[in-house]
Amino acid sequence: MSTTVNPTPTVHDAAPRRPVTRPGRTGPLRGLGPSVRLLLRRLRVQVLAWTLPLWLLVAATPPAYEDVYPSLQERELLVQSMRDTAGTRLLYGVLPLPGRIGQLVQWETGTYLLICAALMAILLTCRSMRADEDDGLVEVQRGSGVGHLVPFIAPVLVVWGAVALFAGGAGLVLTVLTGSVTELTVPGAWALAGAIAVTGWAFAALAALACQLCRQTGPARGLALAALGCSFALRVLADESETGRLRWFTPLAWRDLVRPYSDDRVWPLAVCAGACVLLTVVAARLFARREYLGGYLPDRSSSRRRWRLSGYPDLQARLALRAMAAWSVTVAAASALFGAMASSITELFAPDSATSSYVEKMASGSPVEQFMELLTIMTVLLVAVAGAQRVNALAADERAGLVEFEASVGGSRARMFVAQAGVAVVESVVLLALSGAVLAAMTGTQFTDDHAVGRAFVFTVSQLPGVLATIGIALALVGLAPRLSALVWAVVGWSVFAQFFGGLVELPDWAQDLSVLGHHLDVVGDPDWGPLAVQATIGIAGALIGLLAYRRRDLAR
Repeated sequence: MSTTVNPTPTVHDAAPRRPVTRPGRTGPLRGLGPSVRLLLRRLRVQVLAWTLPLWLLVAATPPAYEDVYPSLQERELLVQSMRDTAGTRLLYGVLPLPGRIGQLVQWETGTYLLICAALMAILLTCRSMRADEDDGLVEVQRGSGVGHLVPFIAPVLVVWGAVALFAGGAGLVLTVLTGSVTELTVPGAWALAGAIAVTGWAFAALAALACQLCRQTGPARGLALAALGCSFALRVLADESETGRLRWFTPLAWRDLVRPYSDDRVWPLAVCAGACVLLTVVAARLFARREYLGGYLPDRSSSRRRWRLSGYPDLQARLALRAMAAWSVTVAAASALFGAMASSITELFAPDSATSSYVEKMASGSPVEQFMELLTIMTVLLVAVAGAQRVNALAADERAGLVEFEASVGGSRARMFVAQAGVAVVESVVLLALSGAVLAAMTGTQFTDDHAVGRAFVFTVSQLPGVLATIGIALALVGLAPRLSALVWAVVGWSVFAQFFGGLVELPDWAQDLSVLGHHLDVVGDPDWGPLAVQATIGIAGALIGLLAYRRRDLAR
Protein backbone atom coordinates (compact mmCIF):
# COMPACT_ATOMS: atom_id res chain seq x y z
CA MET A 1 0.00 0.00 0.00
CA SER A 2 1.49 3.16 -1.08
CA THR A 3 0.72 6.62 0.06
CA THR A 4 0.99 9.71 -2.01
CA VAL A 5 2.46 12.65 -0.33
CA ASN A 6 1.42 15.98 -1.76
CA PRO A 7 4.39 18.13 -2.28
CA THR A 8 4.63 21.19 -0.13
CA PRO A 9 3.63 24.16 -2.24
CA THR A 10 6.36 26.58 -2.86
CA VAL A 11 6.09 30.29 -2.92
CA HIS A 12 6.01 30.25 -6.69
CA ASP A 13 3.08 27.78 -6.79
CA ALA A 14 0.80 29.86 -4.50
CA ALA A 15 -1.95 31.94 -6.08
CA PRO A 16 -1.27 35.64 -6.13
CA ARG A 17 -2.68 37.30 -3.06
CA ARG A 18 -4.52 40.57 -3.30
CA PRO A 19 -3.54 43.23 -0.83
CA VAL A 20 -5.95 43.58 2.04
CA THR A 21 -7.28 47.12 2.37
CA ARG A 22 -8.19 48.12 5.84
CA PRO A 23 -10.33 51.19 6.40
CA GLY A 24 -8.23 53.97 7.77
CA ARG A 25 -8.79 57.54 8.76
CA THR A 26 -9.10 59.98 5.91
CA GLY A 27 -7.07 63.15 5.86
CA PRO A 28 -8.60 66.07 7.75
CA LEU A 29 -8.96 68.13 4.55
CA ARG A 30 -9.96 65.40 2.11
CA GLY A 31 -12.70 66.63 -0.23
CA LEU A 32 -12.16 70.29 0.65
CA GLY A 33 -12.10 71.47 -2.97
CA PRO A 34 -15.44 69.92 -4.02
CA SER A 35 -17.05 71.08 -0.77
CA VAL A 36 -15.92 74.66 -1.36
CA ARG A 37 -17.18 74.62 -4.95
CA LEU A 38 -20.55 73.21 -3.88
CA LEU A 39 -20.93 75.83 -1.15
CA LEU A 40 -20.00 78.60 -3.56
CA ARG A 41 -22.70 77.42 -5.92
CA ARG A 42 -25.28 77.38 -3.13
CA LEU A 43 -24.43 80.84 -1.78
CA ARG A 44 -23.67 82.70 -5.00
CA VAL A 45 -27.08 84.41 -5.15
CA GLN A 46 -26.93 85.55 -1.51
CA VAL A 47 -23.43 86.95 -1.95
CA LEU A 48 -24.39 88.88 -5.08
CA ALA A 49 -27.54 90.17 -3.37
CA TRP A 50 -25.33 91.65 -0.65
CA THR A 51 -22.50 92.99 -2.79
CA LEU A 52 -24.10 94.50 -5.90
CA PRO A 53 -26.38 97.08 -4.16
CA LEU A 54 -23.57 98.15 -1.84
CA TRP A 55 -21.16 98.59 -4.74
CA LEU A 56 -23.77 100.84 -6.36
CA LEU A 57 -23.95 102.83 -3.12
CA VAL A 58 -20.17 103.24 -3.12
CA ALA A 59 -20.27 104.40 -6.74
CA ALA A 60 -23.03 106.96 -6.10
CA THR A 61 -21.85 108.61 -2.88
CA PRO A 62 -18.58 110.43 -3.81
CA PRO A 63 -20.04 112.21 -6.89
CA ALA A 64 -23.04 113.24 -4.79
CA TYR A 65 -20.74 114.77 -2.16
CA GLU A 66 -18.80 116.62 -4.85
CA ASP A 67 -21.97 118.00 -6.43
CA VAL A 68 -23.35 119.35 -3.14
CA TYR A 69 -20.05 120.47 -1.54
CA PRO A 70 -17.48 120.91 -4.33
CA SER A 71 -14.75 122.60 -2.25
CA LEU A 72 -13.25 122.34 1.23
CA GLN A 73 -14.34 125.91 1.99
CA GLU A 74 -17.99 125.10 1.31
CA ARG A 75 -17.60 121.96 3.37
CA GLU A 76 -16.04 123.60 6.43
CA LEU A 77 -19.27 124.30 8.31
CA LEU A 78 -20.61 120.84 7.45
CA VAL A 79 -17.51 119.11 8.80
CA GLN A 80 -17.51 121.12 12.01
CA SER A 81 -21.22 120.51 12.64
CA MET A 82 -20.78 116.78 12.02
CA ARG A 83 -17.89 116.64 14.48
CA ASP A 84 -19.76 118.62 17.14
CA THR A 85 -23.09 116.77 16.93
CA ALA A 86 -23.38 113.96 19.47
CA GLY A 87 -25.84 112.01 17.34
CA THR A 88 -23.60 111.79 14.29
CA ARG A 89 -20.60 110.88 16.44
CA LEU A 90 -22.63 108.09 17.97
CA LEU A 91 -23.75 106.69 14.62
CA TYR A 92 -20.62 107.12 12.52
CA GLY A 93 -17.75 108.02 14.84
CA VAL A 94 -15.51 111.07 14.67
CA LEU A 95 -15.15 112.66 11.23
CA PRO A 96 -11.44 113.19 10.38
CA LEU A 97 -10.14 116.61 9.44
CA PRO A 98 -10.02 118.51 7.13
CA GLY A 99 -13.05 116.69 5.70
CA ARG A 100 -12.01 115.72 2.19
CA ILE A 101 -14.49 113.74 0.12
CA GLY A 102 -12.60 110.53 0.74
CA GLN A 103 -12.77 111.12 4.49
CA LEU A 104 -16.51 111.81 4.27
CA VAL A 105 -17.04 108.63 2.25
CA GLN A 106 -15.12 106.40 4.63
CA TRP A 107 -16.84 108.05 7.61
CA GLU A 108 -20.49 107.80 6.51
CA THR A 109 -20.70 105.24 3.70
CA GLY A 110 -17.83 103.30 5.23
CA THR A 111 -19.89 102.80 8.39
CA TYR A 112 -22.70 101.26 6.34
CA LEU A 113 -20.20 99.04 4.53
CA LEU A 114 -18.63 97.83 7.77
CA ILE A 115 -21.98 96.95 9.34
CA CYS A 116 -23.20 95.25 6.16
CA ALA A 117 -19.96 93.28 5.87
CA ALA A 118 -20.41 92.15 9.48
CA LEU A 119 -24.04 91.16 8.91
CA MET A 120 -23.21 89.29 5.71
CA ALA A 121 -20.38 87.42 7.41
CA ILE A 122 -22.54 86.46 10.40
CA LEU A 123 -25.55 85.30 8.40
CA LEU A 124 -23.57 83.37 5.79
CA THR A 125 -21.37 81.69 8.40
CA CYS A 126 -24.29 80.56 10.54
CA ARG A 127 -26.18 79.40 7.45
CA SER A 128 -23.34 77.38 5.94
CA MET A 129 -21.87 76.03 9.17
CA ARG A 130 -24.45 75.46 11.90
CA ALA A 131 -27.61 75.28 9.77
CA ASP A 132 -26.05 72.67 7.49
CA GLU A 133 -25.25 70.59 10.54
CA ASP A 134 -28.79 70.96 11.87
CA ASP A 135 -30.22 69.96 8.46
CA GLY A 136 -28.09 66.82 8.23
CA LEU A 137 -25.87 67.99 5.37
CA VAL A 138 -22.73 67.65 7.46
CA GLU A 139 -23.67 64.05 8.22
CA VAL A 140 -23.96 63.39 4.48
CA GLN A 141 -20.55 64.97 3.95
CA ARG A 142 -18.93 62.83 6.60
CA GLY A 143 -20.66 59.73 5.27
CA SER A 144 -19.15 60.37 1.84
CA GLY A 145 -15.63 60.30 3.27
CA VAL A 146 -14.63 63.95 3.49
CA GLY A 147 -12.16 65.00 6.12
CA HIS A 148 -13.41 65.76 9.59
CA LEU A 149 -12.36 69.43 9.38
CA VAL A 150 -13.94 70.12 5.98
CA PRO A 151 -17.42 71.04 7.37
CA PHE A 152 -15.67 73.83 9.28
CA ILE A 153 -12.94 74.92 6.86
CA ALA A 154 -15.13 75.08 3.75
CA PRO A 155 -17.62 77.63 5.18
CA VAL A 156 -14.76 79.70 6.58
CA LEU A 157 -13.00 79.85 3.20
CA VAL A 158 -16.20 80.67 1.32
CA VAL A 159 -17.31 83.42 3.72
CA TRP A 160 -13.83 84.92 3.90
CA GLY A 161 -13.76 84.87 0.11
CA ALA A 162 -17.17 86.56 -0.07
CA VAL A 163 -15.99 89.29 2.31
CA ALA A 164 -12.80 89.73 0.28
CA LEU A 165 -14.87 90.01 -2.90
CA PHE A 166 -17.10 92.63 -1.30
CA ALA A 167 -14.15 94.64 0.02
CA GLY A 168 -12.19 94.30 -3.21
CA GLY A 169 -15.16 95.45 -5.28
CA ALA A 170 -15.59 98.52 -3.07
CA GLY A 171 -11.88 99.31 -3.41
CA LEU A 172 -12.04 98.87 -7.18
CA VAL A 173 -15.06 101.18 -7.50
CA LEU A 174 -13.35 103.88 -5.45
CA THR A 175 -10.18 103.43 -7.48
CA VAL A 176 -12.10 103.99 -10.71
CA LEU A 177 -13.72 107.09 -9.22
CA THR A 178 -10.31 108.69 -8.62
CA GLY A 179 -10.40 109.70 -12.28
CA SER A 180 -13.52 111.84 -11.81
CA VAL A 181 -13.40 112.85 -8.12
CA THR A 182 -10.09 114.57 -7.52
CA GLU A 183 -10.06 114.24 -3.72
CA LEU A 184 -10.16 110.44 -3.84
CA THR A 185 -6.87 108.52 -3.77
CA VAL A 186 -5.91 104.98 -4.70
CA PRO A 187 -4.15 104.21 -1.36
CA GLY A 188 -7.20 105.48 0.51
CA ALA A 189 -9.51 103.28 -1.55
CA TRP A 190 -7.58 100.13 -0.75
CA ALA A 191 -7.04 101.12 2.88
CA LEU A 192 -10.83 101.31 3.25
CA ALA A 193 -11.17 98.00 1.39
CA GLY A 194 -8.71 96.42 3.82
CA ALA A 195 -10.64 97.77 6.81
CA ILE A 196 -13.87 96.30 5.40
CA ALA A 197 -12.17 92.95 4.82
CA VAL A 198 -10.71 92.53 8.32
CA THR A 199 -13.99 93.65 9.89
CA GLY A 200 -15.95 91.05 7.95
CA TRP A 201 -13.39 88.36 8.71
CA ALA A 202 -13.54 89.17 12.41
CA PHE A 203 -17.30 88.73 12.56
CA ALA A 204 -17.07 85.58 10.45
CA ALA A 205 -14.68 84.21 13.07
CA LEU A 206 -16.97 85.31 15.91
CA ALA A 207 -19.93 83.67 14.15
CA ALA A 208 -17.92 80.46 13.72
CA LEU A 209 -17.13 80.59 17.43
CA ALA A 210 -20.82 81.09 18.25
CA CYS A 211 -21.69 78.08 16.07
CA GLN A 212 -19.50 75.90 18.28
CA LEU A 213 -20.86 77.27 21.54
CA CYS A 214 -24.56 77.01 20.68
CA ARG A 215 -26.49 73.88 19.75
CA GLN A 216 -28.77 75.34 17.08
CA THR A 217 -28.65 77.91 14.31
CA GLY A 218 -30.99 80.44 15.91
CA PRO A 219 -29.09 80.84 19.19
CA ALA A 220 -25.77 80.91 17.32
CA ARG A 221 -27.00 83.67 15.03
CA GLY A 222 -28.43 85.58 17.99
CA LEU A 223 -25.16 85.33 19.91
CA ALA A 224 -23.16 86.56 16.93
CA LEU A 225 -25.55 89.48 16.37
CA ALA A 226 -25.30 90.32 20.08
CA ALA A 227 -21.52 90.43 19.62
CA LEU A 228 -22.09 92.92 16.78
CA GLY A 229 -24.20 95.09 19.07
CA CYS A 230 -21.57 94.97 21.81
CA SER A 231 -18.92 95.86 19.25
CA PHE A 232 -20.91 98.93 18.24
CA ALA A 233 -21.29 100.02 21.87
CA LEU A 234 -17.58 99.49 22.47
CA ARG A 235 -16.79 101.58 19.39
CA VAL A 236 -18.85 104.44 20.84
CA LEU A 237 -16.93 104.18 24.11
CA ALA A 238 -13.65 104.11 22.20
CA ASP A 239 -14.57 107.31 20.35
CA GLU A 240 -15.25 109.10 23.63
CA SER A 241 -12.16 107.80 25.42
CA GLU A 242 -8.97 109.83 25.44
CA THR A 243 -6.48 107.09 24.59
CA GLY A 244 -8.48 105.17 22.01
CA ARG A 245 -6.97 101.84 23.05
CA LEU A 246 -10.43 100.31 23.12
CA ARG A 247 -10.45 100.48 19.33
CA TRP A 248 -8.26 97.39 19.21
CA PHE A 249 -11.00 95.37 20.94
CA THR A 250 -13.88 96.17 18.57
CA PRO A 251 -13.75 95.32 14.86
CA LEU A 252 -16.05 98.23 14.03
CA ALA A 253 -13.31 100.62 15.20
CA TRP A 254 -10.44 99.02 13.27
CA ARG A 255 -11.18 101.43 10.42
CA ASP A 256 -10.15 104.28 12.72
CA LEU A 257 -6.81 102.57 13.30
CA VAL A 258 -6.20 102.29 9.56
CA ARG A 259 -7.42 105.88 8.89
CA PRO A 260 -8.35 105.56 5.19
CA TYR A 261 -7.85 108.72 3.12
CA SER A 262 -5.86 110.22 6.01
CA ASP A 263 -2.82 108.11 6.94
CA ASP A 264 -3.65 104.87 5.06
CA ARG A 265 -1.86 102.70 7.61
CA VAL A 266 -1.10 99.13 6.59
CA TRP A 267 0.35 97.64 9.76
CA PRO A 268 -2.97 97.71 11.72
CA LEU A 269 -4.49 95.64 8.92
CA ALA A 270 -1.84 92.97 9.43
CA VAL A 271 -2.40 92.90 13.19
CA CYS A 272 -6.18 92.74 12.82
CA ALA A 273 -5.95 90.01 10.18
CA GLY A 274 -3.77 88.01 12.57
CA ALA A 275 -6.42 88.41 15.28
CA CYS A 276 -9.04 87.09 12.85
CA VAL A 277 -6.92 84.04 12.09
CA LEU A 278 -6.39 83.43 15.81
CA LEU A 279 -10.13 83.57 16.51
CA THR A 280 -10.76 81.16 13.64
CA VAL A 281 -8.16 78.73 14.98
CA VAL A 282 -9.85 78.79 18.40
CA ALA A 283 -13.20 78.06 16.75
CA ALA A 284 -11.62 75.22 14.76
CA ARG A 285 -10.22 73.64 17.93
CA LEU A 286 -13.65 73.82 19.55
CA PHE A 287 -15.20 72.28 16.43
CA ALA A 288 -12.73 69.40 16.47
CA ARG A 289 -13.44 68.61 20.14
CA ARG A 290 -17.23 68.84 20.31
CA GLU A 291 -19.73 66.14 19.44
CA TYR A 292 -21.81 66.20 16.29
CA LEU A 293 -24.94 68.36 16.82
CA GLY A 294 -23.53 69.34 20.20
CA GLY A 295 -22.41 72.60 21.75
CA TYR A 296 -20.60 73.95 24.77
CA LEU A 297 -23.47 76.03 26.15
CA PRO A 298 -26.52 74.48 27.86
CA ASP A 299 -29.43 73.62 25.59
CA ARG A 300 -32.27 76.13 26.10
CA SER A 301 -34.25 75.15 23.00
CA SER A 302 -36.71 72.87 24.81
CA SER A 303 -38.66 72.81 28.03
CA ARG A 304 -40.35 70.13 30.11
CA ARG A 305 -43.42 72.28 30.56
CA ARG A 306 -46.39 71.06 28.58
CA TRP A 307 -48.08 73.45 26.19
CA ARG A 308 -51.84 73.48 25.86
CA LEU A 309 -52.30 74.07 22.15
CA SER A 310 -55.56 74.37 20.26
CA GLY A 311 -54.09 73.75 16.82
CA TYR A 312 -51.47 74.75 14.29
CA PRO A 313 -52.06 78.53 14.59
CA ASP A 314 -51.55 78.33 18.35
CA LEU A 315 -48.36 76.34 17.83
CA GLN A 316 -46.96 78.92 15.41
CA ALA A 317 -47.83 81.73 17.80
CA ARG A 318 -46.04 80.00 20.67
CA LEU A 319 -42.99 79.24 18.55
CA ALA A 320 -42.79 82.88 17.48
CA LEU A 321 -42.74 84.27 21.02
CA ARG A 322 -38.99 84.02 21.56
CA ALA A 323 -38.13 85.61 18.20
CA MET A 324 -40.73 88.29 18.78
CA ALA A 325 -39.22 89.10 22.16
CA ALA A 326 -35.79 89.47 20.56
CA TRP A 327 -37.17 91.73 17.83
CA SER A 328 -39.05 93.78 20.45
CA VAL A 329 -35.83 94.46 22.34
CA THR A 330 -34.03 95.39 19.12
CA VAL A 331 -36.77 97.71 17.86
CA ALA A 332 -37.25 99.36 21.25
CA ALA A 333 -33.51 99.91 21.68
CA ALA A 334 -33.15 101.43 18.20
CA SER A 335 -36.17 103.69 18.71
CA ALA A 336 -34.91 104.82 22.11
CA LEU A 337 -31.48 105.55 20.66
CA PHE A 338 -32.86 107.62 17.79
CA GLY A 339 -35.28 109.48 20.04
CA ALA A 340 -32.56 110.29 22.57
CA MET A 341 -30.43 112.07 19.98
CA ALA A 342 -33.36 113.91 18.39
CA SER A 343 -32.49 117.39 19.64
CA SER A 344 -28.88 117.30 18.43
CA ILE A 345 -29.69 115.81 15.03
CA THR A 346 -32.54 118.24 14.32
CA GLU A 347 -30.09 121.15 14.47
CA LEU A 348 -28.34 119.72 11.41
CA PHE A 349 -31.61 119.85 9.48
CA ALA A 350 -32.25 123.56 10.01
CA PRO A 351 -32.65 125.59 6.78
CA ASP A 352 -29.57 127.72 7.54
CA SER A 353 -27.35 124.76 8.48
CA ALA A 354 -24.47 123.45 6.38
CA THR A 355 -26.25 120.15 5.86
CA SER A 356 -29.60 121.49 4.67
CA SER A 357 -28.89 121.12 0.94
CA TYR A 358 -27.69 117.56 1.50
CA VAL A 359 -30.67 116.54 3.66
CA GLU A 360 -33.21 118.03 1.25
CA LYS A 361 -32.16 115.45 -1.33
CA MET A 362 -33.29 112.67 1.04
CA ALA A 363 -36.40 114.19 2.66
CA SER A 364 -38.65 117.21 2.27
CA GLY A 365 -40.53 119.45 4.68
CA SER A 366 -39.60 121.13 7.93
CA PRO A 367 -36.52 120.01 9.90
CA VAL A 368 -38.65 117.99 12.32
CA GLU A 369 -40.54 116.39 9.45
CA GLN A 370 -37.28 115.50 7.67
CA PHE A 371 -35.77 114.09 10.83
CA MET A 372 -38.78 111.95 11.72
CA GLU A 373 -39.16 110.69 8.16
CA LEU A 374 -35.57 109.46 8.00
CA LEU A 375 -35.62 107.97 11.49
CA THR A 376 -38.90 106.13 11.06
CA ILE A 377 -37.68 104.61 7.80
CA MET A 378 -34.89 102.96 9.78
CA THR A 379 -37.13 101.73 12.58
CA VAL A 380 -39.87 100.52 10.23
CA LEU A 381 -37.18 98.75 8.21
CA LEU A 382 -36.53 96.53 11.23
CA VAL A 383 -40.23 95.70 11.44
CA ALA A 384 -40.40 94.88 7.72
CA VAL A 385 -37.41 92.58 8.06
CA ALA A 386 -39.05 90.81 11.01
CA GLY A 387 -42.29 90.31 9.06
CA ALA A 388 -40.55 88.98 5.96
CA GLN A 389 -38.39 86.69 8.07
CA ARG A 390 -41.49 85.26 9.76
CA VAL A 391 -43.07 84.48 6.37
CA ASN A 392 -39.88 82.92 5.04
CA ALA A 393 -39.92 80.57 8.03
CA LEU A 394 -42.74 78.73 6.24
CA ALA A 395 -40.43 78.12 3.28
CA ALA A 396 -37.72 76.88 5.64
CA ASP A 397 -40.19 74.50 7.31
CA GLU A 398 -41.19 73.19 3.90
CA ARG A 399 -37.59 72.57 2.88
CA ALA A 400 -37.00 70.77 6.18
CA GLY A 401 -40.01 68.48 5.58
CA LEU A 402 -42.10 69.77 8.49
CA VAL A 403 -44.97 70.89 6.25
CA GLU A 404 -45.07 67.45 4.66
CA PHE A 405 -45.28 65.82 8.10
CA GLU A 406 -48.11 68.13 9.10
CA ALA A 407 -49.99 67.45 5.87
CA SER A 408 -49.51 63.68 6.23
CA VAL A 409 -51.53 63.67 9.48
CA GLY A 410 -54.41 65.62 7.98
CA GLY A 411 -53.25 69.18 8.47
CA SER A 412 -54.57 71.72 6.00
CA ARG A 413 -51.91 73.46 3.93
CA ALA A 414 -54.16 76.48 3.55
CA ARG A 415 -54.53 76.74 7.32
CA MET A 416 -50.75 76.53 7.75
CA PHE A 417 -50.27 79.32 5.22
CA VAL A 418 -52.92 81.55 6.80
CA ALA A 419 -51.56 80.88 10.29
CA GLN A 420 -48.05 81.92 9.29
CA ALA A 421 -49.38 85.04 7.58
CA GLY A 422 -51.46 85.92 10.63
CA VAL A 423 -48.51 85.56 12.98
CA ALA A 424 -46.40 87.78 10.71
CA VAL A 425 -49.08 90.49 10.62
CA VAL A 426 -49.70 90.43 14.38
CA GLU A 427 -45.97 90.55 15.09
CA SER A 428 -45.54 93.52 12.74
CA VAL A 429 -48.45 95.44 14.30
CA VAL A 430 -47.06 94.93 17.80
CA LEU A 431 -43.54 95.96 16.76
CA LEU A 432 -44.79 99.06 14.96
CA ALA A 433 -46.83 100.15 17.98
CA LEU A 434 -43.88 99.53 20.29
CA SER A 435 -41.47 101.41 18.03
CA GLY A 436 -43.80 104.38 17.65
CA ALA A 437 -44.48 104.58 21.38
CA VAL A 438 -40.81 104.39 22.40
CA LEU A 439 -39.71 106.86 19.73
CA ALA A 440 -42.44 109.33 20.72
CA ALA A 441 -41.65 108.98 24.43
CA MET A 442 -37.91 109.53 23.97
CA THR A 443 -38.47 112.39 21.54
CA GLY A 444 -40.74 114.05 24.09
CA THR A 445 -37.85 114.17 26.56
CA GLN A 446 -35.74 116.12 24.04
CA PHE A 447 -38.12 118.61 22.42
CA THR A 448 -41.78 119.00 21.46
CA ASP A 449 -41.61 121.63 18.71
CA ASP A 450 -43.50 121.28 15.43
CA HIS A 451 -45.61 118.31 16.58
CA ALA A 452 -42.45 116.22 17.08
CA VAL A 453 -44.02 113.72 19.49
CA GLY A 454 -47.15 113.18 17.42
CA ARG A 455 -45.15 112.85 14.22
CA ALA A 456 -42.83 110.30 15.82
CA PHE A 457 -45.79 108.04 16.56
CA VAL A 458 -47.93 108.67 13.46
CA PHE A 459 -45.02 108.47 11.00
CA THR A 460 -44.24 105.04 12.43
CA VAL A 461 -47.61 103.34 12.76
CA SER A 462 -49.01 104.76 9.51
CA GLN A 463 -46.35 102.82 7.61
CA LEU A 464 -48.22 99.61 8.43
CA PRO A 465 -49.49 99.28 4.81
CA GLY A 466 -45.88 99.26 3.61
CA VAL A 467 -45.04 96.47 6.04
CA LEU A 468 -48.16 94.60 4.89
CA ALA A 469 -46.98 95.02 1.29
CA THR A 470 -43.65 93.46 2.26
CA ILE A 471 -45.43 90.56 3.94
CA GLY A 472 -47.75 90.14 0.95
CA ILE A 473 -44.84 90.01 -1.51
CA ALA A 474 -43.08 87.46 0.71
CA LEU A 475 -46.26 85.35 0.90
CA ALA A 476 -46.64 85.41 -2.89
CA LEU A 477 -43.03 84.28 -3.37
CA VAL A 478 -43.33 81.48 -0.80
CA GLY A 479 -46.61 80.37 -2.32
CA LEU A 480 -45.19 80.22 -5.83
CA ALA A 481 -41.95 78.42 -4.90
CA PRO A 482 -39.82 78.32 -1.72
CA ARG A 483 -36.66 78.95 -3.71
CA LEU A 484 -38.03 82.40 -4.64
CA SER A 485 -38.49 83.48 -1.02
CA ALA A 486 -35.13 85.30 -0.86
CA LEU A 487 -36.27 87.76 -3.55
CA VAL A 488 -38.22 89.69 -0.92
CA TRP A 489 -34.88 91.03 0.35
CA ALA A 490 -34.30 92.62 -3.04
CA VAL A 491 -37.56 94.53 -2.56
CA VAL A 492 -36.49 95.68 0.91
CA GLY A 493 -33.01 96.59 -0.30
CA TRP A 494 -34.35 98.65 -3.19
CA SER A 495 -36.72 100.47 -0.84
CA VAL A 496 -33.85 101.46 1.44
CA PHE A 497 -31.74 102.64 -1.49
CA ALA A 498 -34.60 104.61 -3.04
CA GLN A 499 -35.49 106.38 0.20
CA PHE A 500 -32.00 107.23 1.44
CA PHE A 501 -30.03 107.67 -1.76
CA GLY A 502 -32.61 108.13 -4.52
CA GLY A 503 -32.42 111.90 -4.25
CA LEU A 504 -28.63 111.91 -4.16
CA VAL A 505 -28.36 109.94 -7.41
CA GLU A 506 -31.31 111.91 -8.88
CA LEU A 507 -33.67 109.01 -9.40
CA PRO A 508 -37.02 110.04 -10.92
CA ASP A 509 -39.83 110.60 -8.46
CA TRP A 510 -41.76 107.53 -9.57
CA ALA A 511 -38.71 105.35 -8.86
CA GLN A 512 -38.28 106.84 -5.39
CA ASP A 513 -41.97 106.26 -4.68
CA LEU A 514 -41.64 102.62 -5.74
CA SER A 515 -40.86 101.59 -2.17
CA VAL A 516 -42.45 99.72 0.72
CA LEU A 517 -40.89 102.26 3.12
CA GLY A 518 -41.31 105.99 3.63
CA HIS A 519 -45.03 106.41 2.81
CA HIS A 520 -46.91 107.71 5.85
CA LEU A 521 -49.53 110.12 7.12
CA ASP A 522 -48.83 113.43 8.82
CA VAL A 523 -50.54 115.07 11.78
CA VAL A 524 -50.52 118.38 9.88
CA GLY A 525 -52.50 119.03 6.70
CA ASP A 526 -54.75 116.77 4.66
CA PRO A 527 -53.81 113.08 4.74
CA ASP A 528 -52.69 111.44 1.50
CA TRP A 529 -54.22 107.97 1.52
CA GLY A 530 -53.29 107.08 -2.07
CA PRO A 531 -49.85 105.47 -1.53
CA LEU A 532 -51.07 103.65 1.58
CA ALA A 533 -54.06 102.24 -0.29
CA VAL A 534 -51.79 100.98 -3.07
CA GLN A 535 -49.49 99.31 -0.55
CA ALA A 536 -52.40 97.68 1.27
CA THR A 537 -53.76 96.41 -2.04
CA ILE A 538 -50.36 94.92 -2.91
CA GLY A 539 -50.26 93.18 0.47
CA ILE A 540 -53.73 91.68 0.12
CA ALA A 541 -53.17 90.66 -3.51
CA GLY A 542 -49.83 89.06 -2.66
CA ALA A 543 -51.38 87.06 0.18
CA LEU A 544 -54.21 85.80 -2.07
CA ILE A 545 -51.82 84.87 -4.88
CA GLY A 546 -49.59 83.07 -2.43
CA LEU A 547 -52.49 81.18 -0.86
CA LEU A 548 -53.88 79.98 -4.20
CA ALA A 549 -50.46 78.94 -5.47
CA TYR A 550 -49.52 77.24 -2.19
CA ARG A 551 -52.66 75.09 -2.22
CA ARG A 552 -52.14 73.94 -5.81
CA ARG A 553 -48.41 73.33 -6.16
CA ASP A 554 -46.41 70.32 -5.02
CA LEU A 555 -44.40 70.51 -1.83
CA ALA A 556 -40.70 71.19 -2.26
CA ARG A 557 -38.26 68.44 -1.38
